[in-house]
Amino acid sequence: MPSAEPVRSASYVPRRFASGTFPVSRYYNLRQMLYNYTDSEGKVDLKGDPSDQVIPSFPFSDVPIYADTVDIETLAFHKFLGCLLTPDNVAARIGTDDLRYHVWVATKRVVESGLIKLTDKDALIRAVMDQFMVELGLVLLDLCPGPLVLFVDPRLQDDSEQMVSRARAMVAKFDEVQVRRWRIIVTLPATEEGICAARELTSQHGIQTHLSLVSCLAHAAACIEAGAGMVSMSVESIMEWFERLYGTKTGRISQDHAGIETIQSCATFIHQHGLNTTLLTTDVRKWAELKQLGGIGATALKKDQLDEIPMQRLATWYPQPDDKSPATLRALQAEYPSHYLDSNKGFLASLPAECRSVVSAVLYVRLGKMALHMETIEKAVCYEIKRRIRLETIPLEHLYRRPSSPTETRSSRTSTSGKATSTKRSKSRSRRSSRQEREPEQKETVRNTMVEGVDYF
Repeated sequence: MPSAEPVRSASYVPRRFASGTFPVSRYYNLRQMLYNYTDSEGKVDLKGDPSDQVIPSFPFSDVPIYADTVDIETLAFHKFLGCLLTPDNVAARIGTDDLRYHVWVATKRVVESGLIKLTDKDALIRAVMDQFMVELGLVLLDLCPGPLVLFVDPRLQDDSEQMVSRARAMVAKFDEVQVRRWRIIVTLPATEEGICAARELTSQHGIQTHLSLVSCLAHAAACIEAGAGMVSMSVESIMEWFERLYGTKTGRISQDHAGIETIQSCATFIHQHGLNTTLLTTDVRKWAELKQLGGIGATALKKDQLDEIPMQRLATWYPQPDDKSPATLRALQAEYPSHYLDSNKGFLASLPAECRSVVSAVLYVRLGKMALHMETIEKAVCYEIKRRIRLETIPLEHLYRRPSSPTETRSSRTSTSGKATSTKRSKSRSRRSSRQEREPEQKETVRNTMVEGVDYF
């Protein structure tokens, strides 16, 4: 029996030349293409034996981009995977013609359907709000190849049954127009009731869920165990909380920042356990923050940030296998599964003290701001509902001129002609009298100017 060929030692694996997450440039694109063909001296070696070259596993990947705006012109110009609808970006443009049109269409459909009485104001508002999300979502789905992330009213944060029913109603409307389920993701606040609602929607109804405003690793672990396909972390809110806590300045951003460590530990936790959950970073203040975060699943960019990407792509590099940073160590020490949701005293009460503080500062403060944005959207909806109800209930005689009878028409014509005749007669009489008054004066003037003895005729 022939002896087995001895295993050759692996040749040089190219050195990593980037880290974190950043916009792709032409220079980076070239270096990435040449990554597998560099030798130990950093030069390109294409003359060697191909069997001696070792192709390493790629420590980088493209980052899906979600547009955090509802500006139609911006969405039509840029390239991105999906759209992220939030109370913030909808309320910011609810006064524009584009969104007012969709509010008008939603109100018209709900009122003309006749399923809800016009006297039931609360039911009308809820139905129009949901229909407005559907009408706007259908337009955005035509502008992106990926999923649409829409939201349930965040003011229902403590009512899981209402969140489930509203989410199912919206998804059913997309099912009626034959939109595939993988293109619709429903956003729920990552409260205790929101996590329970996400678990029910995912396991019992086959609806993809996105738990927003996740604030720490333990919070993220509980959301992942609930079956959420996407969890999002607000970079701005988390960074600001730690900066207020430790009194650090916002000028210098590094991996030692407590906010960066918190977000990076969640990304590393998902990557190490191979979890089928996407970590979405939102509210990014500047590119230096993304540069310190590696291995994130996706990011949401606002209108100005979309304009700053040269090649309309983002790349992310995963942490090294032998990484010993505090974020990696924290992810390795975290228990999985964590069983936070099985606690008898409640999910939030079972979290560590620091996590409870972050959850209160990030989650509930932002939910308060979202409630104000929802009131702005609701005002626009209520205004359109009042206009539509007034139009539906206005008497027809107010819209059309009442036709007159033949006798009324004849009498009106007679009176009109009589008035016109009397007016003409009075005018002619006044002209005749004025002419008669002027004639003696003219004769007297001519008589005074004539000279005796001259034959004028």
